[in-house]
Amino acid sequence: MAKENLKEVRVYTAENSAIAEMLIEKLENLNIPARLGVETATSGVFGVPGGSRTILVPEQFAKRAKEVLEIK
Repeated sequence: MAKENLKEVRVYTAENSAIAEMLIEKLENLNIPARLGVETATSGVFGVPGGSRTILVPEQFAKRAKEVLEIK
């Protein structure tokens, strides 16, 4: 049995980690798996210690996630 290759893509970067967590909850309520990404390049430099703002979803959910998170 072949192992499924799950590629994650960045769909959104929130203003802060609290907003990112709320948006992830919104996506998960719509059955779109999401998680916070790791921002190693900016961790600590811009005062983001341990708090990520980047939202990642599996590639097959990216289009729908972007539609849900679209700001009008």
